[in-house]
Amino acid sequence: MDEFNDMLSKEDLTEEQLNICRDIRRRGKNKVAAQNCRKRKLEQIDELQERLDEAKRRQFQLQTNHQKLLSSYSTEASRLQRLTDTVLAHHNKNPQQYMVQVDGEDVKILPKSAVAEKDRIPRPLSSMRSSYLPEQYSSGENTRDMYNTSDMVQCDRRGWQ
Repeated sequence: MDEFNDMLSKEDLTEEQLNICRDIRRRGKNKVAAQNCRKRKLEQIDELQERLDEAKRRQFQLQTNHQKLLSSYSTEASRLQRLTDTVLAHHNKNPQQYMVQVDGEDVKILPKSAVAEKDRIPRPLSSMRSSYLPEQYSSGENTRDMYNTSDMVQCDRRGWQ
């Protein structure tokens, strides 16, 4: 700024001409600052897009692994149920009324009423399912439904999407 003022003081300019020169300089600096701001904003958008893409890839990978684990669990639960039915049949017990409980080396045949639902094995497959519904987030169309309506009204008043 000092160089600019020194250069202006060397010239024989009126106060109005000095103000015009300062205004032109200020506008030029503001233009460069605005360009830099837009460039930073685009870089931030690119970075956020990359992070979003990575999160979607990770989400898909987790969903795939979850489905594989559910399938494996289902297979093993079926095998365990068949083995349990075989053991109960061998001891002439009804599988609808009795269950086999294994604790280390200790194997017990107990009435189902004596064992809490949460302690029964295998657990129902429905208890292993995720409460998250991927369809809910896959497209941007339903994202407004995920947020509090009063928050959205405030955003609309401010002109935000």
